[in-house]
Amino acid sequence: MSNSFDINALQEGKKEAFEEVYNDLFDMLYCLALGYIGKREVAVEMVQDAFMKLWENRYELRKSTNIKNYLYTITKNNCLNHLRHQEIINRGNRDYLIPELHYQQEALARLPDSFVKLEELMKEVERAIDLLPPDIAKTFRLSRFEGLTYSEIAKQQNISPKTVEARISKALQFLRCELKDYLPLIELLFMIRF
Repeated sequence: MSNSFDINALQEGKKEAFEEVYNDLFDMLYCLALGYIGKREVAVEMVQDAFMKLWENRYELRKSTNIKNYLYTITKNNCLNHLRHQEIINRGNRDYLIPELHYQQEALARLPDSFVKLEELMKEVERAIDLLPPDIAKTFRLSRFEGLTYSEIAKQQNISPKTVEARISKALQFLRCELKDYLPLIELLFMIRF
C-alpha cells in the first residue's frame, strides 16, 4: 500500500489518482466493513459510499490530509450508522438481535482511530495466518476475509463442511496463541470467536 497519495491530482479530478487510492485501500476497508456488517453486498456499499464521499469532497482536501484515515473514518462511521439503523428496524420485531447489534456497535466504536494502527494490526494478523498450513490458511481467509459460508467454502475447495469447520477451529486455536497480545482488538476487528 502506498503511504501517500497525490492529493493535487485527486483535487484536479484525475481518474488515475482516484484509481490508485481505490486499488490500494478498497480491500482493507471492505474487510473492516464485512467484519461488522456480515453481508458482502452491504459491506461493498459502505466502502463505495466512502470513496464516493472522497470524490465529492476532493476539492476540500488539504495537502496534509491522510487519505487512509479519511476513508477509514468514513467507512467506520458508515458501518456504525448502518448498525444503528438495523437496531431501529429490528427493535419491534426481533428483540434477540438487539444485543448482537449493540455488541457490534460497541466493538466498532472501540476500533483504533488511526488507519496506521489498523494496518499494523492487519500485518500481525497476516503474519500469523501465513504461519498456518496453506490449506488451513486458505480456508480461514475465505471465511474471515471474504465472508464465505462454510458451505460455500466446502464447495469451492471440494471438501466437506465438517472439514471446513475443523480447519477454522485449528486456525483459531493457533491464532489464539500466536496473537494473544492482540486478542481484544482482533475480536473487535473481525468478530473472530476466540
